Amino acid sequence: MVIYYTTERTGSGEFLQKVLKRHGGTSQVLRTENGKLYLQNGECEFSLTDTDGLVAVAVGEQTVGLDAEKRRPRRLDAIRSRLTPAEREEDFFELWTAKEAYVKYLGGTLAGFLPHLEYKKGVLYFKDAPVDIQLKHFTLAGCTVCLCTAREEPFTLVRL
Repeated sequence: MVIYYTTERTGSGEFLQKVLKRHGGTSQVLRTENGKLYLQNGECEFSLTDTDGLVAVAVGEQTVGLDAEKRRPRRLDAIRSRLTPAEREEDFFELWTAKEAYVKYLGGTLAGFLPHLEYKKGVLYFKDAPVDIQLKHFTLAGCTVCLCTAREEPFTLVRL
């Protein structure tokens, strides 16, 4: 698995095309009805994330979800009301990126999954059952990043 990233001001679509070309993807990028991007010929799996100051694409052979959030002060009052008591004790950026990366991994929508997800003590739960996936959090360019895969897989960071 390779995670390509840039901190330069660039459009996420343009960056994605650059990454896929570099990684050997030659087919057209399509979108499922829920918005998940994929390659027409299934040449590789990928996930794109774009946040203030960072655009990143995870590319590999297995299904992947990637999310990043810029770590900055936020007013969490409105968000806290949507968190469980256990989640209020967690790092907001880790729990949010875990949920988003998982939804991207599944190819679903936040609206459809968010009410059923809970993140506590580093574990993601769906309808009170632990989800059988791997979550890897790390920091990159002042952002909390979460990589979601079915099985643990080493990854390499490549700055473009």
